[in-house]
Amino acid sequence: MLAAPRTRRARTPLGVALVTTLALLTACTGGDPGVPDPTPTPSVDPGPQPEDVVATAVVADGGIDVEIAVHPVVRVGEHAVLTLDLTPLEEVPQDDPVHMGGFDGGLARNLTLRAPSNVRLVDLVRDVVYHPGIGADEWPVVAPDDWDVLRGPEGSRVLIPYAAPPQDVSSVSVFLPGAPLVADVPVIEGDVPSSERTEASEAAAASASAEATGTATPSPLPEPATLDLDAIVTAPTFPLDSTSAELEGAVTTTESTERIDVQLGSDVLFEFDQATLTPAASEAIALVAARISEREPGTVSVVGHTDDQGDDAYNQDLSQRRAQAVADVLGTQVDGAAYPMEVDGRGEAEPFVANDSEENRARNRRVTVTLTSTVVTRTDVTTTGELPPFGDKGQVAPGDGPVKLANFARKWEVQATARRVHGHVVVDLAVRGDDQEDGMGWTPGFLRGWNSHRGDGTTTPVDLAGRAVLLHGASKLYPMDYTTGPRPDHPGGEWLTVTDLDAKAWIDGGQTRVYSFVYPRMDVDTVTFQVGTGIAFDNDFRLVDVPVAPGDAATAAAEPTD
Repeated sequence: MLAAPRTRRARTPLGVALVTTLALLTACTGGDPGVPDPTPTPSVDPGPQPEDVVATAVVADGGIDVEIAVHPVVRVGEHAVLTLDLTPLEEVPQDDPVHMGGFDGGLARNLTLRAPSNVRLVDLVRDVVYHPGIGADEWPVVAPDDWDVLRGPEGSRVLIPYAAPPQDVSSVSVFLPGAPLVADVPVIEGDVPSSERTEASEAAAASASAEATGTATPSPLPEPATLDLDAIVTAPTFPLDSTSAELEGAVTTTESTERIDVQLGSDVLFEFDQATLTPAASEAIALVAARISEREPGTVSVVGHTDDQGDDAYNQDLSQRRAQAVADVLGTQVDGAAYPMEVDGRGEAEPFVANDSEENRARNRRVTVTLTSTVVTRTDVTTTGELPPFGDKGQVAPGDGPVKLANFARKWEVQATARRVHGHVVVDLAVRGDDQEDGMGWTPGFLRGWNSHRGDGTTTPVDLAGRAVLLHGASKLYPMDYTTGPRPDHPGGEWLTVTDLDAKAWIDGGQTRVYSFVYPRMDVDTVTFQVGTGIAFDNDFRLVDVPVAPGDAATAAAEPTD
């Protein structure tokens, strides 16, 4: 893809700032300015208003830098509306518009979602994600229709509706593709903002345009469009799943608010071809007992599985005996009356992955423990043990320094920062084009992909940024994910991660794009961020001891070092 270079301002550095500003308004008091008022009117803070800008970010998209201003989420009946102002910081001729392709999230190749579904509301207290409201034509209801096309310096305002969060929800996070996750955007009551910018936002757009392009005054803004909330047929919300692998991978736990699934590796629990538990099994089963005890009482399902080696009938019997051995010990560590157990063996009938290698056969030899029950308390992921080895082809670097990568004739520089948002660890990875290439539509491909913790048959977007994992000790955390539900041609549904759904966004030389990754809760001061295994690709990398900033404040990526 070739495109003529545009007139540019100076590129944003690797550290893309996300500046959060809450504008609090106060009432004015009257009276003669020279005479003290004996009965002053108390100042009243009305809180954030629909037209206030609560956060801004600069995003590289479509070959230019675009400033995105975030307004409060406005609750209107059963819906809530997010307002974003998109202002190009580089010259965009009227006859050569820019398309905000990253907001698509590569969704033209997805099963269920269309732009701007890469813009999502995320409640990281209740672990729920909100997708834009959908109309009868199965397209999101957005105003205006051409919001993603930037013509001239004035930019665009987009209104995106979602299901209204519950009344006790006062803030949510906003996932903006290409920017750090915006934590704690206020959810307020009020009127839906006009799709036409106010005088204040128009002045801000004019100032940004003039500074970037050297022009004095932007062209007139387009006529306002109306957001038709009545056209919304459904506004989907999805519970988030948290997946972690602990005890050097012996225990893999996937849980949501309503359900927990634990896979115990049989090679840790049992000797080869045996159903007697090993001494090493006690720690794994104790961890399962702790996870179960965090939840309301309910029936616990314990099911044994084998690989495809050996006779079917023998494998069926072995899987049943192994499941029973686990259930017997587990029953001594939880209240049997509160958590009665159902035990079954499936033999080789339900492989997790194809039995086409010894590594995959080991993954199929497992005992699964499942409980459908509401979570009551939470225990952080364990952090004992040593980091697993990393392949010789990948790069290993300290967490405070950038890593230089090459991918398809392009050079890149990456740097990570981490923070805690409502207990979750969020990593913001800044990716900068470390060369002079311009107007080529080149993208960093090393983030594209999907981790295999869901097993075979999982359907995911082609370009999803899902390869990155978080490590601490011998524990591994996968990005939070969720399914959009079954479809006739894909009964298992489509799985998405709380990461950028478009890891192929266009980044020119000198431009920076930030990819946020939301992980399960972990109370640690440092983490290791890893993309790939370092075995097959030389652009895999591991960043060791990335500091985790405390609290929920959004933080900017650090400035690059020479």
